Amino acid sequence: MRRIISVLCHFHYNNKKGCENVNYLTSLTRRYFYIHLMLLIAAVLLAILIVLQSVNIGQLIDGVLQRDIPYQLIGVILGILIGRSLLHFMLKWLGAMLSYRVKHHLRRKMISDKRPTAETMNLSTEGIEGIDSFYAEYLPQLYRSAIIPLTIIIFLLFFHRNTAFIMLITAPFIPLFYIIIGINTAKKATAQMTALNQFSGYFLDAIKGIVTIKLFNNEARVRTGIVEKSEGFREKTMIILKTAFLSTLMIEFISMLSIGIIALEVGLGLIVFKTVSFYTAVVALMLAPEFYNALKDLGAAFHTGKQAEGYAELLKQSHNKVIDRSVSSDNAIKLNVTKSYTHFTLSVHDVLPLRHTVIMGSSGAGKTTLAKVLSGVEIYGEGSIVLPEKLNNNIIYMSQHPFVMSETVRHNVTMFNEVSDDELYRVARQVDMLDRIDDLPDGFDTRIGRTGEQLSGGELHRIMLMRALLSPAEMIILDEPTAMLDARTERIVKETIEVLKKQSIIYTIAHQRSTIQSASYLIYMENGEIEQGTPDEFESHPYYQAVISHV
Repeated sequence: MRRIISVLCHFHYNNKKGCENVNYLTSLTRRYFYIHLMLLIAAVLLAILIVLQSVNIGQLIDGVLQRDIPYQLIGVILGILIGRSLLHFMLKWLGAMLSYRVKHHLRRKMISDKRPTAETMNLSTEGIEGIDSFYAEYLPQLYRSAIIPLTIIIFLLFFHRNTAFIMLITAPFIPLFYIIIGINTAKKATAQMTALNQFSGYFLDAIKGIVTIKLFNNEARVRTGIVEKSEGFREKTMIILKTAFLSTLMIEFISMLSIGIIALEVGLGLIVFKTVSFYTAVVALMLAPEFYNALKDLGAAFHTGKQAEGYAELLKQSHNKVIDRSVSSDNAIKLNVTKSYTHFTLSVHDVLPLRHTVIMGSSGAGKTTLAKVLSGVEIYGEGSIVLPEKLNNNIIYMSQHPFVMSETVRHNVTMFNEVSDDELYRVARQVDMLDRIDDLPDGFDTRIGRTGEQLSGGELHRIMLMRALLSPAEMIILDEPTAMLDARTERIVKETIEVLKKQSIIYTIAHQRSTIQSASYLIYMENGEIEQGTPDEFESHPYYQAVISHV
């Protein structure tokens, strides 16, 4: 069944990427093979009923003219019309059921993935809904448009050959025209979805940073940015609608012209040359609109398919390969990972030791990407990671941008685990946060985050350290833990890290001279690749020398 779709795809899409996207969409239906089979059976039955309807109506009209009315055909024709309605309903129902099951599967997978909030929201709503019409409309129509014209052509080759030849000659013009007109629709749909992602991300960032925006009096600039991105999304949507209307107009024109040619041929044969009977003329003229309507409806659905192709491109990118994570009895981390971005590729094929390590390198070298891949925050890429058994699901990644929930201080620190007040007070004292928490309206039960009390960047860093102190993992990866902190908070953070080193392996991403100089083991990153060794081994390294000699 999938091979049939692939052949039709190459007929309708004149580019490899388009076929890849259609194949991706059809591959999502692989587990629903029985629905494809039911669609095929329904389309074949519908085609047979269309031919039988034309034949019986032709006999009825011919009988009326011959004054020998076959009344039994009225019941047959009525039954055929009811059967056609039921089959049309069945095709739509099967398409809707297929769409529902594919979308449900995609949403479950999307929600289980660790992706940015704005992107997840857009892809799970607009993105997935964007492919609904591919399954609910385009795929059922593809079956109808493949089976019905083929059945009519085969019948007419034995019934009225001239009409069949005219159909074979004129039929290719319909897909040719809608391919010419609609070929850019997929790119426009991708651009539309990208514009929506940008607009949503910008708007979400504006909401997150509304306090900062007001403090720096930047409301007008942000408001202008929101208007511009919203207008850009509207313009791209209108371009897609314009293409759809133009496509429909051209297809109607070609269909009417083709039916007119068949009517002329049949009329000449019936009246001038008298080579065609009235019954044959009626059947041929009734089958002509059915033939072209099937192709025309596919032309109308082609725009839908091309638009879904644009959404498929974004969804396909969201389902990249997942890095394989496994455990072993070895006392080291084996990395064999490649992760590619547009202008950067992380490529690490090495063994990392289980010891306190500082990761250094210039900005953009891939340090944060390595940390996220190692901790499992970033799961997409190629290759594998083999962890010691004690590190399995036991690595904490602490970002340089602390995250807090719109919840109480207690829940933000304990992550909803049961922890005694004595333990909370202990870790609060360790990071010098007890006095600050006591000053809050409800102490540890004060709500913080977007909907509550606002804490400074340094205080948020200390909240994260309290989490680590309460539930220390076997490995903790710190991403520039002292960046943009005042001297007092920096001292507290460093003292807390020394405490954590007694019970956890600490990997620290750092640019600071003091942190790199005090390291017992170093990893240097450049262009997504690593070098590692002791400070003595790095003594002649240009980057290490530049950091150490910098005052």
